[in-house]
Amino acid sequence: MFGKNLIVSSVLALACTGFAQKIVITTNYTADPAPYVHGDTVYLYTTHDEDNADGFMMYDWLLHTSTDMVNWTSHGAVASLGDIKWSSKTNGAWAEQVIERDGKWFMYVPIHGNGISVLVADSPYGPFKEPLNKALVWQREHWNDIDPTVWIDDDGQAYMYWGNPELYMIKLNKDMISTQGSIVTYPKIKDYQEGPWVYKHGNNYYMTFASTCCAEGIGYAMSDKITGPWTYKGDIMPHSSRSNGNHPGIIDFKGKSYVFGLNYELWRYKSEKMGQKFQHKERRSVGLSEMKYNADGTIQKIDYWPDNGVAQLEDFDPYKRVEAETMSWGEDVRVRKSGTAGNTVITNLSEGKYTKISGVEFGDAGAESFSASVLNVKKASSITVRLDKVNGEIVGKAEFSADGLVTVPLTGAVGKHDVFFVFAGDFEADYWEFEDSKTAIPQSPFCKEKLKDAEAKCDVPAVGASVEGPANFIDFENYDVGGAGKAYYDMDTENQGKEYREDRVDIVKNGDGFAVGYTQKGEWLEYTVNVETSGTLPFELSYATGMESASVRFFMDNEPITDTLSLSGTDDFDTYATYKGKTTKELTKGEHVLKVLITSDYVNLDWIAFGKVEGDIMDKRKGTTSIKPKIAAGAFAKIAGEYKVFDLMGNMLGKVRLNAGASLIEIKNGLKTAGFGRGVYVVRNPAGKPLKLQVGE
Repeated sequence: MFGKNLIVSSVLALACTGFAQKIVITTNYTADPAPYVHGDTVYLYTTHDEDNADGFMMYDWLLHTSTDMVNWTSHGAVASLGDIKWSSKTNGAWAEQVIERDGKWFMYVPIHGNGISVLVADSPYGPFKEPLNKALVWQREHWNDIDPTVWIDDDGQAYMYWGNPELYMIKLNKDMISTQGSIVTYPKIKDYQEGPWVYKHGNNYYMTFASTCCAEGIGYAMSDKITGPWTYKGDIMPHSSRSNGNHPGIIDFKGKSYVFGLNYELWRYKSEKMGQKFQHKERRSVGLSEMKYNADGTIQKIDYWPDNGVAQLEDFDPYKRVEAETMSWGEDVRVRKSGTAGNTVITNLSEGKYTKISGVEFGDAGAESFSASVLNVKKASSITVRLDKVNGEIVGKAEFSADGLVTVPLTGAVGKHDVFFVFAGDFEADYWEFEDSKTAIPQSPFCKEKLKDAEAKCDVPAVGASVEGPANFIDFENYDVGGAGKAYYDMDTENQGKEYREDRVDIVKNGDGFAVGYTQKGEWLEYTVNVETSGTLPFELSYATGMESASVRFFMDNEPITDTLSLSGTDDFDTYATYKGKTTKELTKGEHVLKVLITSDYVNLDWIAFGKVEGDIMDKRKGTTSIKPKIAAGAFAKIAGEYKVFDLMGNMLGKVRLNAGASLIEIKNGLKTAGFGRGVYVVRNPAGKPLKLQVGE
């Protein structure tokens, strides 16, 4: 790693053609690629040069993923120097490698001058944490301990190589965070400088490396054993003045072999775009080429990173949720972390910025609509969908001035194309999705009978002058058929509640019935209803929230019929209460679409009924989903001991010790004492009963 507004139309055209394909990642300056194949995905870990770097300014490690080797999803930083608690280094997040074993992910990183450390995660997306509070290896007599590379051999023994300018090796134990034996120092391999990458292909072992600086190429040696001796075989890529440094990463994926390395092409492109002469700065970019072997196992030479990049391995499927930070090229866009580990959004979206997805297959029937989840909208904004060029045919345009999911019809999105999303305004984007016109489902009522018979006919809820019985109740889990962007908008891809229906909406158990839960601000659901009485009507709403307060708002045919309703906290998410109100707009007779918009995070919605109620409304429901009796916190914590703590995505975060009969305040204080910061948590007692509550409100 040592070599460590659309203004000009000609530059813009350059970005859309071959030049861009020398650059794998465009959302950041990246270097020191460490690809890892797991399942049908390449996990590409990289170092990160800061935008204003002249020399090495490197603070964290990034992750990018792909299934086709052309379109990459940026997941942001998965670890940083700040995660190495025993080290005081604030700069120097140099070349890493990540490997999976027994469900754990291990990241090996150099702490320049302080040896090599290891971080561990339960997921490739992190978060990676340092388990040792010390270096894994550290030869204190010199600063050669950089650029670790790890291989698990066929017999299960793991090895770590590293070093500049010497090459070292040590065995790792099965736990991957401890070593066995002594460090081995290898004889000098011809042209070896740094950045070793060890792997096996066929019956041969390969030691690839950045060749003697400067400028660095990529050289390699071979052996019939993982421990060597290593015989120099020549260049994979010769020394090139176009790239001061290099660092190989090599994989086999879907029947092909690939070599990753680095170049300065992104900084060269940006310099040209700004009308400046290229000057060397440590603002690097990952390069990629297909690599081929000869019959004797030697590797065919590659002159430099190919202008057209590599061939796309498979067509891109647009008929699923796709993260907005997925692209083959992005013009001046950035990513930032948002929510759970691995989730990011693209930011910095304004006039002239765009992203490109290569090889999108819409099929013969084509796409009927385009939906995009947008957030932090600061002014009137838009996403224009174009085909094949940044100024190509327009097939749709989404215009919006508020956060949420925007859906627009498309015309002409048929067959296979490169797709450009051209931005205007000031906003961020989370994900997008196309709907196939062959399978598009019209919006229509839903009832539980459809769970057994998709063709079942449903009676729509009746909105009348009075609440007479179950037909007057709108149960929130019975939102319309039609899918995301049409009948509902849910920010998660996963059904967190895993109850009742099999789509993204988070439905939870509520007594003998169900409720919509895990809600987030900006989500919405729609219900076809039959209004039998005109005028303003009273209503009662059943809800639960462990927050201090929550809020929702109701619409009819997209026109507001209530103000934003402020809902008082009910202590937890299993204790339901009733809110009584009255519509602020007169309703008109006929079939309409009722929408509920979530205007704050975390409220469970059970049912709503419009009309005057004589007596107890629960008598009208006749034993269907009912309000559960309030559960005192003391009844939750019946015994002293350790209680498990989870986040809202179901990930276990740790444990908290509670006394028998602990009150709600005592539980919250216990979480604070245990180190849980401000946020919303789910605590489960030994019987498995959950209690959701907010800390640090």
